[in-house]
Amino acid sequence: MNQAFYGFLSNRCTAALLSPVGVVEWLAWPRFDGEAVFCRLLDEAQGGFFSTLPFSPLIAHYQCYRPGTLILETTLETAEGVAHLTDFLPIGRHAYRRRIATDIPLLLCCHPTFGFGYAAASYELTESGALFHHPAGVEAVVLAMRGDTRKLGERDAWRVGPGHVEIELRYGAEWGQEKGELSLPVEDGDALEAVTARYWKGALLRYDGPWKEWFDRSILTIRGLSYRTNGALLASATTSLPEAVGETRQWDYRFVWVRDGAYGAEALLLAGDPVACRQYLEFMFNLVDLVGKPYPSPFVRVDGSRAHGERELLWLSGYRGSRPVRVGNAASHQVQMDLEGELLWLLLMYWRMTGDRTLIRDYWWVVDTLVEWLTQHWNDPDASLWEFRGPPDVYTHSQVLCWVGIGAGIALAGEVLNRRDLVRRWKDSQRRVRDHIMASQRASGESFYTQSARSAVVDAALLTLPLYGFVRVDDPLFLGTLRAIEDQLVVDGTVFRYRTDQLGPVRHPFTLAGFWLARVYLRLGEFDKADRLIQRQLELSTDLRLFAEHVDPLSGEPHGNFPQLFPHAGLVTTLVERARLRRGEPLPKGL
Repeated sequence: MNQAFYGFLSNRCTAALLSPVGVVEWLAWPRFDGEAVFCRLLDEAQGGFFSTLPFSPLIAHYQCYRPGTLILETTLETAEGVAHLTDFLPIGRHAYRRRIATDIPLLLCCHPTFGFGYAAASYELTESGALFHHPAGVEAVVLAMRGDTRKLGERDAWRVGPGHVEIELRYGAEWGQEKGELSLPVEDGDALEAVTARYWKGALLRYDGPWKEWFDRSILTIRGLSYRTNGALLASATTSLPEAVGETRQWDYRFVWVRDGAYGAEALLLAGDPVACRQYLEFMFNLVDLVGKPYPSPFVRVDGSRAHGERELLWLSGYRGSRPVRVGNAASHQVQMDLEGELLWLLLMYWRMTGDRTLIRDYWWVVDTLVEWLTQHWNDPDASLWEFRGPPDVYTHSQVLCWVGIGAGIALAGEVLNRRDLVRRWKDSQRRVRDHIMASQRASGESFYTQSARSAVVDAALLTLPLYGFVRVDDPLFLGTLRAIEDQLVVDGTVFRYRTDQLGPVRHPFTLAGFWLARVYLRLGEFDKADRLIQRQLELSTDLRLFAEHVDPLSGEPHGNFPQLFPHAGLVTTLVERARLRRGEPLPKGL
């Protein structure tokens, strides 16, 4: 059975996570990468939370999404009666809405904090609730209620219900001019819920194959991890959820990684939304550095600004005691050589599926910049897509993506601009890259592609070589690589990204890698094998069909930041490719 974990809400500006009993334990305002006002996820005692729970013990609880939406419904049962909670983040505003229909009174606790729990909120009552504001700043959270509510003696507690109660939390405050009181009308909940449901249902894409519920949920999750104003795609909604509880592998993923976003945009493109793909491409194109490395940092903030370094929040105890808690990410200073190739591959896929010459012509200066840089720097060492924190190396996957990026430039120069001079020159560079990769493989003495020039092991990224067209899927050397991966990295239908790095052994499989392997099996025509692998990955999603970055294959417990863009994009891409291949249709032409 899929394990109960957190529910995910989004309004495409920020995100919230709810526990299985409806406690809001994560909410950053005003943006995904802002400071969390509720972060009990990272500290039980001082992280801040919002809850409406029965006074008497629970005997059962259930949680599900309204079909086709990011509206979450929670049912709480006691011996005295039942409470139903409906939660969502309204589109286009900094607000959180909870609607309650209950047979029994509930205890409402609203305990926001500021600066990730660093500052406790000052507090004052209003006619419809309360104002919580930063004692030394301008930030505020407003609690507004309509229905049967009564203040209790505790500082941040109310008795609500029985009956219907509307609750809205708002970031910021509006002060009335006449009496100096807050003006906080609570809008009609039926209309707000209906328009929110309509919005999310309109975000779905057509898919008629098996596992449709997972496909739809992954599309909605990808949408929920996208920033509404510019189409940027976040790697995840959270920071510092550990890869292994009690250890130190926990990072801040609330940023737009060039690579991760490209995966998400490609999934949306293949599933039938070229507009979202184009929006992401244009966002990334307008961040290119024309002087140095086109993408000097592997990620940016959701508004496109550069993020620098990381810091540790020493006052937080961490998720289940996993410290340190980090905000920001030291990978901002890393060189990662696959980024330009990932984006050029996405642009090539977009061109092949849309024939949009205008975008290519308007942004040819970007294509030319990226490809020319790759022709000069393809042999530079880097930290790899795995963001190793040790000495740089020359990684096979990174060099293959340089080959891919140059190849995409060749295809676009020939097919769109008829620039034969560029085609000839860039083909010479691409040939040198391939020759170097193959010479390195021969020098390793192995019967498979190795992770890097200095590391004669395999990693899961090597599964992508045929997906990008670098080798045929039935090439003997790749089949040797596949066998090595199956022997060394596949455990109980899950795939580890690699076995060890500078921080020690890797504890749990990498959820995206299972879908990479399934795509390889599909290309080999081993459909039954691919289907079993897909089914195994889905069994390890949560009860709400959400994926974290990692998973414990024994317990099904999610690990790492949540929900994670990578596996949801991987699932969509895999199911779309499976449907095409099952119908006997070719996949979109690549290199």
